[in-house]
Amino acid sequence: MSLVLKAFVGGLQVRHWGPVLALFGLAMASPVAAQTTLYWDRANGAGAGSGATLNGTWDTATSNNWDATATGTGGRVTYISGSDAVFSSGTSAVGQTYTITVSGTQSASSISIEEGTVTFSGGTAINLSDATPDFTVASGLTANVSTDLTGTNGLTKVGAGTLTLNTSDKSYTGTTTISAGTLDLAFNQNLSTVALAGGTLKLSTATNNITDLNITANSTIDFGGANATINVTNFTIAGGVTLNIINWVNGADFFFATNWTGAVYNATGATPMNQVVFNSPTFTGSDTKWLPYGNHEITPLPEPSTYGALLLAAATGLIVLRRRVSLRAI
Repeated sequence: MSLVLKAFVGGLQVRHWGPVLALFGLAMASPVAAQTTLYWDRANGAGAGSGATLNGTWDTATSNNWDATATGTGGRVTYISGSDAVFSSGTSAVGQTYTITVSGTQSASSISIEEGTVTFSGGTAINLSDATPDFTVASGLTANVSTDLTGTNGLTKVGAGTLTLNTSDKSYTGTTTISAGTLDLAFNQNLSTVALAGGTLKLSTATNNITDLNITANSTIDFGGANATINVTNFTIAGGVTLNIINWVNGADFFFATNWTGAVYNATGATPMNQVVFNSPTFTGSDTKWLPYGNHEITPLPEPSTYGALLLAAATGLIVLRRRVSLRAI
């Protein structure tokens, strides 16, 4: 038995609205599926959790490695392109290390790591398809991305864990925002705009180039014990904000900035120079200076000419002292 809606249009009883709507030029649109959240689920059947074999292939064709429920009890389904991808369902992945093999290019509105240490490898790319794509890594966890990342709307790192970009220079464009946790550059990266908004930028490789580095909240750059160089074209730090530089080694690690908004060469003890603190408490913000030559290094140490002057003064003092001693001996 069907339900028939009756109404009167221009004095006529209408039992079927389709032709009437078409007559008036009104589109009868099909329902649009809402953005989907899918959870990595390698369990057999609809059992809870991600299963003992966590490794698997991320594709949209044949691999039913996903579940629409956070508990992993909804039954396995194929990935829907553009979904929010969560790793993983249930609790079976807690404390585990597993690898997601990407097939071709897979699109995700966001990626969340909720359990275990995950490595993304293979394939062509993970396309960050959302207007504001987030990559969340929970506290104490690490996500290693060896696959290329593409997209035009940047990437926002959230969560207290670590996101490591390795193996290749990632292709995505837009602003990289680090609002929490750590973004670890384990392969030389060329990034357009980086906004440090409360997190840590770790340099685990030799050379990284950033066009615009904006410090918008108290944040950290960690040289990570590696001989690392960061080349910044335009450097800006907001008022009242502190940038802490840690694990920096003189002569091995370098922080260069071609332009630094508001900064003055060789000046110390004033903003914005004193907002950058190296290896606290060894140095304070009052030690930081911006050198006027070469690649314009930001450093807490005196420039080489100052060392030369100090050495000359010490040598002169030693000569004077020796002469006085010699005169007294006569």
